[in-house]
Amino acid sequence: MALKKFPATLNKLAWSSTKSLSWDVTAQTSGSGRVRTLTNQLLPCWTIETKFAHLNDEEARRFLGFVASVKGGFEPFLWKDPEDHKAVGQVCAMAEPGKYQAVIPMGDFLEPCEYIEGVTVYVDGTKQDPARYSVANGMIVFHDGASPTAGAIVKADYTYYFKVRFKDSSAGITAIFNNFNQSKTFKLMTAR
Repeated sequence: MALKKFPATLNKLAWSSTKSLSWDVTAQTSGSGRVRTLTNQLLPCWTIETKFAHLNDEEARRFLGFVASVKGGFEPFLWKDPEDHKAVGQVCAMAEPGKYQAVIPMGDFLEPCEYIEGVTVYVDGTKQDPARYSVANGMIVFHDGASPTAGAIVKADYTYYFKVRFKDSSAGITAIFNNFNQSKTFKLMTAR
């Protein structure tokens, strides 16, 4: 089943949006004071908290309709973050011969992404013909006979999306004036 994309036309987010990450870490301290830490997470949980500052009546209905279509927090969907959505010249690691994983770069931390689009691939600095590869599940897959040679450096430019779900199963709109609406604050959490 293909994931739905959050409507790109709903792009009037308030400036007071926040993005945070968390790890589920357990720390044990022995009698000697030595600390041992454990986590069962491979990747952090990202939480985005935001709201719409201004929506016209049609946009407000589109937002509520989208929340209804994913049944609130039930179904994950793809979110294109307004600030973090583009990778340029990003090195892609080989997952297996002929398959390269696209990542979300956050400083020195790299996280695999599940959906990318607008992909341009370079092998050892040479732009590749799009007929040589396809994109599936965040992977760049070279077609038979088009795989880069061993040791080749594969880089790509692409737009990435976070796979998220609504943290809560409800959403609200406040009518401020005629054809002027604001959403209540809503939270998105990464879905793995």
